[in-house]
Amino acid sequence: MSYADFITLVMVLFMMLYALQLVKAKGAVLSELRNRDSGQVASETQKIAPGPSPREKAADLMAHLRALRDGGEIKLSESAKGVEIEINARMLFTSGDSRLLPQAVPVLKNITAALGRFSPGNILVEGHTDSVPISNGRFESNWELSSARAGAVVRYFVDHGIEPSRLIAMGRSDNVPAALGTDPESLAANRRVTILVQY
Repeated sequence: MSYADFITLVMVLFMMLYALQLVKAKGAVLSELRNRDSGQVASETQKIAPGPSPREKAADLMAHLRALRDGGEIKLSESAKGVEIEINARMLFTSGDSRLLPQAVPVLKNITAALGRFSPGNILVEGHTDSVPISNGRFESNWELSSARAGAVVRYFVDHGIEPSRLIAMGRSDNVPAALGTDPESLAANRRVTILVQY
């Protein structure tokens, strides 16, 4: 074999090896691009995948609290603003006081668990009183009493895991009556704490 033929064969061999290396490198790049595209599509799908709608969350919250409603411990209603939970004040407090009673704890515990699980929005807690004036050593009027009762419920929620930034406490005194009249039934209906869960 002549020297020129030998050099030509060696050159062809190295060109083939170089071409094979290029094919392998191209395959690796394509594989990486394919994996990156599939990962991006998966992440985009996760972003686009819708979560539960506000209406579904409200329905879940009301379903979770149905046992309390059926037991007469709370009242539930739904409006354009959200879900309203109404608790009669005699279950929470003694007359003229804002300290939570022991029997209030199971009710508030169930409500707290439901709010933590099904409510990402703001929670407005309103204290309401009847129209009978009050003036004792702790509260000069129904304004102070209703505000203190709303604050006691908010403090319970905060102490049991609800984010403080979501909570609002408001005293309404006797300005938003649930029932008109001065008979004992109407006065009792007006003494309450309402929790508006916004969506």
